[in-house]
Amino acid sequence: MRSPMLIPTELLIAGAFYTFAVTAILGAIGIILAHGIFRSALSLVLTLASVAAIFVTLGADFLGAVQVLIYVGAIMVLIIFGIMLTPQQVELPDIGGPGQAAAAVFVAVALFAVTAIVVTTSQWPRSAATPIDRPTTELIGIGLFNTYVLAFEIASVLLLVAMIGAIVIAREE
Repeated sequence: MRSPMLIPTELLIAGAFYTFAVTAILGAIGIILAHGIFRSALSLVLTLASVAAIFVTLGADFLGAVQVLIYVGAIMVLIIFGIMLTPQQVELPDIGGPGQAAAAVFVAVALFAVTAIVVTTSQWPRSAATPIDRPTTELIGIGLFNTYVLAFEIASVLLLVAMIGAIVIAREE
């Protein structure tokens, strides 16, 4: 009797990475090709969730959690509320003609060609760092409250001042 063949961890992680990468690309294409704005927003949710999963597969669990909480959660709720509260039938003037569409296609193809040439011909440095097998949240917390505590406190005071200023501006007299 033959024992079942186990899949190596690296192969499993690579498969998950490429699966989520393809899902993110398909979601981005769905944003562009969707006929309704609500469906575009749902495709954006799929894309952002796939990017969060890519962060997790690369060992950046804190970034994955922040991506889900802030972008997939809060920002997308605001976008969907904005869509629902906006009138559905809005007529926009026809600004560009066929010449503008052709120019846009030309610029997009040229930009893609330049990017592809730079990516394929550049010598990319290899990182000597080895990935860690523990959560990164603890390391980020230690860095924020030990090494970078002054910058963290300055940013918190700046955000507090901005919030108080927004309340003062929005308050009716």
